[in-house]
Amino acid sequence: MEKFGILRGHSRIKTDNSGRFKLPSAFSKIIKDFYGKELFFTSVDGECGLLFPMKVWEEKERRLLQAPTMDPAIKKYLTLTSFYGKVVTLDSKDRILIPQILREAAALDGELVLLGKLNYIEVWNSEKLNEKFKLNPFTDEDSAELAKWGI
Repeated sequence: MEKFGILRGHSRIKTDNSGRFKLPSAFSKIIKDFYGKELFFTSVDGECGLLFPMKVWEEKERRLLQAPTMDPAIKKYLTLTSFYGKVVTLDSKDRILIPQILREAAALDGELVLLGKLNYIEVWNSEKLNEKFKLNPFTDEDSAELAKWGI
């Protein structure tokens, strides 16, 4: 058995009137089996939500503790992830309450798209994500950069 689960693919979901969404079983099973029910919901830009299993977030925190906290990029990262961040827990029906600040900043209400990003999930407003794809398509330069890594 793997020591960690890979979050991959996407799901389209809708929020309820309380600002919650049900995490699809493809994601919830991996999160519960490998990481537990506690997550950290944050953002670095207010454009989309970043949903980290708490074990993954704690590993990030351990690495951040080793870095110089006065570095401008680290200070900015810590400020933004703290500002937008909140610990959330999967409820008995695998629902997650979206923090109010992220609902407003990233328009995380209505139809959303969840993108598995290996060890975390991006949470996007569906319309905003489609617009992002149009404005920033995958290019030959992107392919060349990935080829440097053998991908």
